[in-house]
Amino acid sequence: MPIKQVKGTTENLSILNNKVEYIGFELGEVPEFLQNFKELNYRVPKVYDETTYKVYKYVSVNDIDIMITPSNRLDELEKRYKYASPLFTYMKSEGNENLEKYAKFLRMINQTKIENIEEIEDFQNKINKKIPLEVKYPNNFKWQIYYSEYAKRYFMLASTEEADNSELFYLLKKKIESHKNKKEYKIFVPISTEEYSEKILKREEISDLENYLWFFTKEWPSIYEVTDEYGEKSVQIVGKAPVFDELTSSFNLKFTARKEAQEEYKLIKALFILGYDIPDEFEFETQINDEGNLIFCYKGKQIEYNNLPEFMKEQAIGRIKENVRIKLDTQNLEADIVDLRKKSEDKQAEYLKQERQIYTFLECKKTFFGKVKYFFKSKKKKEETVVNKIDKNRLKEILSKDKKEEKQYDDDKDLDKMYTVEDIIKICKELNKSVKKNKNLKLDIVALNNKIENLDRKIKNATQYINEIEEHKKSIFEFWKFANKDEVQALQEGEGKNNTSKENLKRTFNYEKDIDILAADIDSKQRRKLNQKEFNATFAANFVLDGINIMYKDKVLKEDEKKIAKILDNLKIEYKNNIEKIQSKDFDIFGNVSEDKTKIKKLNNNTHREAEKDKFKILNVNMDTQVSDFMVKLLEIKDILKEESNKIKTPFDLSVYNVSIEELSPDGFGKFDLSPKNAISKIDKNEKKVYLYKINIPEGTNLIFYSNIIFFDNNNQTLPLGMDISQETLINLDAYKLELKNQKEVNINVNENCTSFVRKIMVYEYDIAKK
Repeated sequence: MPIKQVKGTTENLSILNNKVEYIGFELGEVPEFLQNFKELNYRVPKVYDETTYKVYKYVSVNDIDIMITPSNRLDELEKRYKYASPLFTYMKSEGNENLEKYAKFLRMINQTKIENIEEIEDFQNKINKKIPLEVKYPNNFKWQIYYSEYAKRYFMLASTEEADNSELFYLLKKKIESHKNKKEYKIFVPISTEEYSEKILKREEISDLENYLWFFTKEWPSIYEVTDEYGEKSVQIVGKAPVFDELTSSFNLKFTARKEAQEEYKLIKALFILGYDIPDEFEFETQINDEGNLIFCYKGKQIEYNNLPEFMKEQAIGRIKENVRIKLDTQNLEADIVDLRKKSEDKQAEYLKQERQIYTFLECKKTFFGKVKYFFKSKKKKEETVVNKIDKNRLKEILSKDKKEEKQYDDDKDLDKMYTVEDIIKICKELNKSVKKNKNLKLDIVALNNKIENLDRKIKNATQYINEIEEHKKSIFEFWKFANKDEVQALQEGEGKNNTSKENLKRTFNYEKDIDILAADIDSKQRRKLNQKEFNATFAANFVLDGINIMYKDKVLKEDEKKIAKILDNLKIEYKNNIEKIQSKDFDIFGNVSEDKTKIKKLNNNTHREAEKDKFKILNVNMDTQVSDFMVKLLEIKDILKEESNKIKTPFDLSVYNVSIEELSPDGFGKFDLSPKNAISKIDKNEKKVYLYKINIPEGTNLIFYSNIIFFDNNNQTLPLGMDISQETLINLDAYKLELKNQKEVNINVNENCTSFVRKIMVYEYDIAKK
C-alpha cells in the first residue's frame, strides 16, 4: 500500500519502505494477531524502582504485547501506562485520531536504524546460547517490559519520544516471523518493577547476602532472579572480589534450588559473623575457583559448607588447647611474680637499712659530739641479706590449687563436640582474655626485674659508700679527717633500664591514594636530574627493550641478530605506514618531535603545547637503516640507560608488577607497572594462563619512571607534572638479585562478547636486594 502524504512526515520513501520490508509488514496494514489485544488491567506498584532490574527472563515474543505511549520514558510509570495504547492503533492511517498516531509511528520507524536492530538480534542470538556472566547487559533499560498479574501477560511500554526504538521494532519483527514461520522465539530481557519470587531466597536473606559480600569484597554485589529458556528459576549473585593486591575479578554465584542457596547463605553468614566479631582471629580471603565461582579461604585453605563444621571444630580445639597452654604459662608467671615481689621487698628492706645507716652518718658528722659518738659506736656484725630464690614448692602449690578450679582440655569430650559460631566467639574471647592477662603479667615481670636490677645497683652503691666509711674508722684522726671533708662522695642512684625501642616508621606506597603524589614528585626529580639523551633513551626503550637486552649479552649470536633484524623490520613497516606524516616534517629544524609545538593538548585535564617525541628520529630508523647501524644505536641506548638508572631512587617502599606468558628473565632491563590491573590489561584477552611477577622495591632503590617528561619535548615549559601516559618503570635487573618470597595461583573471570572463561594467573612475589 502506498504511503499517504501526512503532515509532518518528510521521510525518504525508499528508505522507509526498506525498513518496513525488513521488519516484515506493510504500511497501513495491521497484522491480524496484533489486533487480538485483551485489556491488561496492569496495576502500578505503590513502591517501585525503575533504575534497578532484579528479574531477568527468557520470554516468548508471542507472550509480550506492545503498547505505545506519548509520554517520555522518564515520566512516572502511572502516567505512561495511563496514556498508552496498543501498537495496532498506531499502525492504522484511517481517522483523524489514528492519523496523528500513524504520523508518530512513521517518525519512529524513520528514526530507527536497521543496523541497530541487527545488533540486537545478533546479541540475543548469543545470549540465547548462554546467559552473560554479569546477567545484565548494555541498554537493557530500553526494553521497558512489565508483567500484568491480571492478564497473565507481559507487555512492552514504548515511547514515541524516544530517539531510537530499535528494541520495539526488533520485538515486532520477531513476532511477525514467529507467526509466519509458526515457530517460537524467546528473548532474554529484564522485567521492570518485578520483585523476587522468593522461591529460592527470601528478600531478607538476599539483603543480608548483599551486606555480607560487601564486607568481604568492599563492593556491592547485584543479585538477580533469572528464569532460563526452560522456565527454571535461579538466583545469581554477580559482583567483583579481590584476588591479589589491587587485582579483582568478577564472579557469579548461581543457585537453582533453595537447599544449595541456604547452604551458601549459612556459610557466608557464619564467615561474616566470625570475621566481623573477631577480626583479629579470622581474616578470610576471597578467590575464584576453576569454574569461575567465588570461594572463601582461610590461611590458603578453602572453606565450604560441607567442611564448615570440621573447620569450626578444628579452630575451636586449637584455641582451647592454646588457651590451656597460655593459662598454665600464666600460672607460672603468677608464681614468678610472687617470688619476684618477695625478692623486691627484701632488697627494698636491705636498701632502706643501708640508707638509714648512711643518713645517721651524715647527721652525726654535722657536730663534734656526733662524730665522736658515731666513731665509738659499737660495731655490729654485718647482717647478710638473704634473698629468697624462686620457691618451686610454692609454685607447685599454686598450680595444684588453680588446677582444681581451672577447666582443662579433655580430648575425648572436645573431639566429639560440634561447635557453633557462638561457641567459637566465646572460645576466642576467652583466649583473648587469657592472652591479654598473660601479656600484662609478662610486662609486670619485666617491670619487677627492672626494679630489682635498679635496687641491686642502689645496694651496690650504698655498700661501697658504707665500706668506705668503715675503712676510715681505723683511727679517730683518720675518721675525723674524712668526716670533716667539705664534700663527701655522694651516694649514687641506681639507673633504671629502658626497654623501649623506637622503630623507624616507613611509608608504604598505596596505588589508589599515592599515585598522583608519587607521579608528580618523580616527574619533577627526573626533569632536574636527567638530560635530553637520557629522556630519549628511556623513550626509545619503550619500543625496543628486547633489542636492548640482547645487546646486554657478552656475545651477540647469529640468532640474536635475527631477532634484532625482526625488530628493525617491524619498525620499518610502521615507518612506511606513516611515511607521509613523517616526510611532512623537517626534523632538522624541529628536532626529535613528530609535530609542531603550537597545538593544544590535554593530559589529565591539563592543557599543554608540547609535542610528542618521535621514536624513528631517536632510533635513526628509516627505510635505509642497516641492522649493524641499528645494533650500534641499541648499544648506545643501553649504555645511557645503565648510567641513568643510578640517578633516580624510589622515595618509599613500593611494589611493581609485570605480566607475561613467559617466565621472567633476570637479565638486562625489566619493564614493570605500578599497578597489577594495568599490567594485566596489556595481555591478550584470549590468554588463559599468564605469569604475574611482583617485585617488592625498598625505599632508595634505583628505578627509572615513565613520567610525562619521557614522552614530550618540554621546550615551551607547559608540560604538566605526572605519569599520565604510562605508569611503568624500568629496573636494571642485572644490578640486583631476586629472592622468591611467595608463590600462589589465582583465577580471574574474563568476559568478552557474552562469553567468559577462567584465566589462571601464576603469581611469583620477589624481594629485591643489591648484588
